[in-house]
Amino acid sequence: MLVFKRSLFIGLAVLCLLPTINAPIALVMGFIYGSTMGNVGFTQMPKITKWLLQTAVVTLGFCIAVDKALSAGAEGFALTAISVFAVLGLGLFLTKRFHLDKKMSFLISSGTAICGGSAIASMAPVIKASTKEISSALAVVFLLNALAVLIFPSLGAFMHMTQHQFGLWCAVAIHDTSSVVGAASVYGNEALELATTAKLVRVLWIIPLMLVMTIFNKDKKQFKFPWFVLLFILAMVFSTVFPLSKAMSSNMFVFSKSLMSMVLFLMGASLTLKEFKVVGYKPLVYGATLWVFIGLSSAALILAFY
Repeated sequence: MLVFKRSLFIGLAVLCLLPTINAPIALVMGFIYGSTMGNVGFTQMPKITKWLLQTAVVTLGFCIAVDKALSAGAEGFALTAISVFAVLGLGLFLTKRFHLDKKMSFLISSGTAICGGSAIASMAPVIKASTKEISSALAVVFLLNALAVLIFPSLGAFMHMTQHQFGLWCAVAIHDTSSVVGAASVYGNEALELATTAKLVRVLWIIPLMLVMTIFNKDKKQFKFPWFVLLFILAMVFSTVFPLSKAMSSNMFVFSKSLMSMVLFLMGASLTLKEFKVVGYKPLVYGATLWVFIGLSSAALILAFY
């Protein structure tokens, strides 16, 4: 039985590398496997998961050209900055009110403020979050992401947003890049173009946030710098100085996403239904509160000033 469980586990993990298996599906697959099959007994799995996660983050850095992202998304820079600080500030305030685990709530707020799963993946090693904390935060963010793709186009039409306004709104109020692109593409080409470029500017906020948290989480006895942070920055600089071809950049982006899907499967498999019940409804309410706040407030600002 153990051989079958391990074979199925490995097979599903490899399956997650296919482009057709996106992050939310991989996470659900892992969760279903963990809830039905239980622990497979791979003692090195946490270390492997961490290594794969960091590799996916660094690879993503090669797909971001700093200068192009900043110039193309200059218009949304101020709004993006306001939204990031507002969500992180509100998240810090609500953490105490909700009596939530600090690491998990920070992962949810950083994912909401910046770029969903990518931000959570980047911040998790810095704050030394557990697999359970990471999985719970990702589950909340991905659920809200899926909901955003479904309802944002209708909400934009209801508020009579122009394509320009809607593209900017998607870039600021939706977590993951994939969901931003998905929602904006439904609205129109202009919305899609602006949403994509403005979203890249928002993604860049991962860097200062990681560096700040690295300083705050410094071990007084021995500080071990998370080298993947430096590699992530160097990857971005490299892609700016030596621009990759569109084909190469596209392939690396797909690889990063596929690797992230595998990571999410591994994380999901470690979170059983029993553990999910222990997490409770508070993280979901917490994440939804942050999401609704940034969604409504950014929509009001965009309609008034853009």
